[in-house]
Amino acid sequence: MAAAEHVEAPCVWDFWALRVDCRDCRSPTGMPFAAVGPQRFGRLLLKVENFLPPANVVLYKAGDSANAVFTVRWGFIKVWAEDELGHPRILRLLGPGDMLGLEALVESHYDHSATTLTPAGLCRTPEDIFGDLLCREPALHAQLQQRWLSQLRRTDQFLLKVGAGTSRDRVLKLLRWLAEFSHPHPCPRLSRNDMAAMLNISSETAARVIATLKRRGTLSETDSEMHFDPDRLSL
Repeated sequence: MAAAEHVEAPCVWDFWALRVDCRDCRSPTGMPFAAVGPQRFGRLLLKVENFLPPANVVLYKAGDSANAVFTVRWGFIKVWAEDELGHPRILRLLGPGDMLGLEALVESHYDHSATTLTPAGLCRTPEDIFGDLLCREPALHAQLQQRWLSQLRRTDQFLLKVGAGTSRDRVLKLLRWLAEFSHPHPCPRLSRNDMAAMLNISSETAARVIATLKRRGTLSETDSEMHFDPDRLSL
């Protein structure tokens, strides 16, 4: 999904580049600030910013000062950390409607790192503004709890559905999970290193499985997307 397709989204003020109008958000999942009363928008709109980063941009690193919360309008993000041996491990993937950096509301530093997996559209809200609105707007508090619970359940489901079996089986399960996770958007492309970081397998194994699927015509890729029929995935 190219960033150019989204630059003129109605929620962005044409006369003030990269400032947003949350009342006119057209995200199919809806943004949490749509629940905030209109009397609060004057201050909010001066602080919320819209970002359109390309793929492979680090949004923040573990240990960075946690000064903002991000909401994904479109595109996909990976949240990752290094294990005790220094190997990167992807902890979760986030897509449209998800939120990241929520630790900024209770801690001074980010726990994990976050990087764009594909081109993305993000809304960045400073921690002090978000915290103030949470105290004053019960509807926003309920939105935050619901989104946090949804993301937690998705992580649980991933561990149960994808994290077991042979290396080959885990790659196939991951592809099926990605198709379900990204629907109705195109399935984001994962590098072989990213697959390894999600499945605790070698990148060479992931590469061999994907290469076999491509030779058989079951899967094709672009720079940012993967195309396949989940029901036809087998080796």
